[in-house]
Amino acid sequence: GINAEYMGSFVMMAAVAWLLATIALAAAAPRPHILAVIVDDFGWGNVGFHRATPSPEVQTPNIDQLVKEGIELNRHYVHMMCTPSRSSFQSGRLPVHVQLSLEGPCSPQSGIPINMTTIARKMASAGYDTHFVGKWDAGMAHPVQTPHGRGYETSLNYFDHGNWAWTEARWEGSYVNRSALPEPGARDFWDTDHPANTLNGTGFEEDIFFDRLSQVIEGNAGTGKPLFLVYAARMVHYPLQVPVEYQQRFAFIDEPHRRTYAAMVAYLDMQLGRVTDLLRSRGMWDNTLMMLTADNGGYVEEVAVCNTTTPHGTECFSGEAGASNFPLRGGKYYPFEGGIRSNAFASGGFLPPAVRGTQLNALMHIADWYATFCALAGVDTYDPVAAAAKLPPVDSLDMWPVLSGANATSPRQEILVRADTLVSGNYKVIVGNVQGAAWPGPQYPNMSSVGNEVFRGHLACHPGCLFNVQEDPTEHTDLAASEPVRLRNLIARLAELSQTIWHHPTAPDDPACNSTAYSRYGGFIGPWLDL
Repeated sequence: GINAEYMGSFVMMAAVAWLLATIALAAAAPRPHILAVIVDDFGWGNVGFHRATPSPEVQTPNIDQLVKEGIELNRHYVHMMCTPSRSSFQSGRLPVHVQLSLEGPCSPQSGIPINMTTIARKMASAGYDTHFVGKWDAGMAHPVQTPHGRGYETSLNYFDHGNWAWTEARWEGSYVNRSALPEPGARDFWDTDHPANTLNGTGFEEDIFFDRLSQVIEGNAGTGKPLFLVYAARMVHYPLQVPVEYQQRFAFIDEPHRRTYAAMVAYLDMQLGRVTDLLRSRGMWDNTLMMLTADNGGYVEEVAVCNTTTPHGTECFSGEAGASNFPLRGGKYYPFEGGIRSNAFASGGFLPPAVRGTQLNALMHIADWYATFCALAGVDTYDPVAAAAKLPPVDSLDMWPVLSGANATSPRQEILVRADTLVSGNYKVIVGNVQGAAWPGPQYPNMSSVGNEVFRGHLACHPGCLFNVQEDPTEHTDLAASEPVRLRNLIARLAELSQTIWHHPTAPDDPACNSTAYSRYGGFIGPWLDL
């Protein structure tokens, strides 16, 4: 009996020793630096790697090279608007389980519910340095809803959907058919836990962002700590503004929205080149996983007037046009592929050599980066705080086995986009009347686009429209009549999944948001509740 007991305890000790060694190995494994880039309103047709025929209008050599050295994510989905996509990325929930509407920062209900744990908190718990630069758009009513309150050690950000690139004044939405520059109102520029009043108005906003990105990278280099850096570029949101020298490179484009947008994309490309060059020069790139996604497709709204005589050349702030999702259908605000299938790739030296230079058709969603990053950091995705508050759990699925080439099949098989749209495997079903159903040409918008913009297209889907978006990404062929059984099954599945939609409370803008900007922050918007 003694021998059996001795052997039993020996086996137990060996198992414990093995477990401890595994834990130590996991802790010692070099966890990658992560550079997550979110580009605003980025048209599918505005990058070189999506142009079968190269166009002088699309100048993205750095982006195209990063794709060539990485993985082109051909079926990476987002929401059709910014607040839901950004809330999804930070919270790991599909937009239907966190935020489905476009909410401004002065709404007390904007963005992510307080009791959801964000990705920065998870990464910080794993020992990462966490920093945020750029557009937040995921709530700010309470200090705990700012990037710093959400787990980023530092942030240099604006809170709203957009701001003005030279003044950081709040973007109050489109000034339809007005070409005179509006008077700036409250500023929207925040530095970790206070207004960015020493940086406000000191240059072009993306240059100010680059200075902060540089400080973060330099501050982390050589520390031995892994870096989690989110750069949510202001490009390529309205208002359209970019230094004149970039505009001059595209002087051959006559339509001013398209010309200024193309110049902004070229500027973004330069910016990504200098950020990745800095990571290389500091010896960090070989252990970096970089991902880039748009928050939604490019806008295809009214082609209105631009002001061509501002101190910074042409600026467009009337209507919402300039992007192209060619050859995809639709754009921002609409459930077609041009609105929800995003420009996306993964790159960096952390990617296994075997997957570099490949295209991945696996289905994934912006929410899935949450679990992917957690897995690489060695932390669990479970959110006990949300569970205690009876909020929706994390939807995110770990895509690293697919990205690294270990698995061929995506763990994600379906995406409930909203109550009228479901992506399931290779198929998409849309139910009801939908707008934004037209297709752009290769040079969109152009001088003849006025009055016949993409957003004006309508489609009636009764009982539903069915597309094979793997074989037919441009959604030209409605399979509803030829595949009635599949259509019926997917409509039923859409109805079933729609029962899980979490209806985020909504609230109108609180006047105290604006008054606090002046009474407390010197004319900058910021948190105004629970101060």
